[in-house]
Amino acid sequence: MVKKIASIFGTNMAEPKGETAADRAYRILRSAILSGRLPTDRKVTEAGLAEMLDLSRTPVRNAVGRLLIEGLLQRRKGSGLWCILPTRDEIRTIFDIRARLESYAAARAAEFATPLQRAELVASAARMALLVDEMLSDPHADVVPRIDAENALFHCKIVEAAHARRLELLLQSTIDVNLVTLTLQAYGTEQRMRSASHHHEIAVAIAGGMVELAGKAMEVHILSAASFVLTDPQADHPAPRQGKMPVRPG
Repeated sequence: MVKKIASIFGTNMAEPKGETAADRAYRILRSAILSGRLPTDRKVTEAGLAEMLDLSRTPVRNAVGRLLIEGLLQRRKGSGLWCILPTRDEIRTIFDIRARLESYAAARAAEFATPLQRAELVASAARMALLVDEMLSDPHADVVPRIDAENALFHCKIVEAAHARRLELLLQSTIDVNLVTLTLQAYGTEQRMRSASHHHEIAVAIAGGMVELAGKAMEVHILSAASFVLTDPQADHPAPRQGKMPVRPG
């Protein structure tokens, strides 16, 4: 359950065991699009992607279908496949939906979480603070992936602690994992420190059963991320932070 919900928040906590070729193609292609290693300014083809991944066309076609549904790929008539990233208006809408749903989840968690779940949230927030401290003390430490994994764990534990299956399903269908990932990739030291502080405030509110405060703290947390992304001059087309992935025309 934790791994399933964690995927909503943009971080795979571990590479899945028994991963199929189609799952592998989807995971690699999705990461390549989000990181900017696949271009948005020229088309890609299933044949070219299959060659790039050293896979047959069938699993790549399956992965492409999933990415088309997610909106990360678009099939344009007569011109093949194009990689798509969210626009500023889409980003604003996504964050607004996320703030409403996750603040409700936090409020419910403050009311319905078990003592163990409350303790786990406090522990997660403490681990996040320690990881950020480690990043500050050693800028070369490879700690960012662990911070992002802890972030995903914290948010998914709140959803679990809300004890609302319909809410979980709503989050799965409406939270844009692509935007969550892009936001995490763009975060610098200041944003990660602020995020860790928010996690502490949310955890304390939930642990103390402070329903209104927990919901408000989560809303501030999500809207803070929205403000960061929407004031970024690259928000309409987030800049790639890695080298381009070689793409053959097919």
